[in-house]
Amino acid sequence: MADRASPWYSVYRPRPDAEVQLYCLPGAGADATMFRPWADRLPPDIELRAVRLPGRHAPHPEKPFTGCVEAADRLATGLAAHLRVPYVLFGHSMGALLAHQLIGALARGGLPPPLLYVSASWLVEGTPRERLPDPAASDERFVEVLARLGGVPSRVLADQEVLAFTLPVLRADFELCRTYRFDPGAPPLTVPVRAMGGVADRVTPVEEMTGWARHARRFLGTRCFPGDHFFPRDQTAQVLGVLVEDIRAVRAAARAP
Repeated sequence: MADRASPWYSVYRPRPDAEVQLYCLPGAGADATMFRPWADRLPPDIELRAVRLPGRHAPHPEKPFTGCVEAADRLATGLAAHLRVPYVLFGHSMGALLAHQLIGALARGGLPPPLLYVSASWLVEGTPRERLPDPAASDERFVEVLARLGGVPSRVLADQEVLAFTLPVLRADFELCRTYRFDPGAPPLTVPVRAMGGVADRVTPVEEMTGWARHARRFLGTRCFPGDHFFPRDQTAQVLGVLVEDIRAVRAAARAP
């Protein structure tokens, strides 16, 4: 269910006494429900808050984002009143891009950083354009590239009525991805960073995820999982196992004298 106090995230299993808030951001074309199966698998001290991006949920006060800086600023404004330290940011693909940008937007607003940032299937240097659908392409070409990437069920791609609703959101999302500009001169993140990748991922090959080591003062390494770009959907138990382990370790390190 969506939190009554905010349209920006859903809490499928409320845990008001939880010690950690886990904000999860979905990838292009996906929505908060991709994280619904995670809610019951987390320990009682972690509350899942699945971020609701505009264009997927009604009613929502915003139109689909098409720029990553604008998106991060709006998310920071929408979430600011609900963040409680310690909190963790997990993002998949475009969601990892947004979580990365959100860290900067929150800092600009004088808000505390997350305890941990997890980038699943996203490269800090950005994903090369040729690996992604062109938002300006024809519907036929756009759908063809989507089908090669996987992740969107074939029944959706074959249903013209569903596509009429889905394609505008997907086009906006891939336009957003194209607005990201990697700054090679930017200082490394001070937030602990965990990278995750699928061994068969052709969009963000797992061996490229090690590049995070150059952009984080505390890089926890890359964890590899069976599957492709969409491994967080298919390897829930394994991903959550690593995630919970990392949260425990980072919390313990933060509390150590």
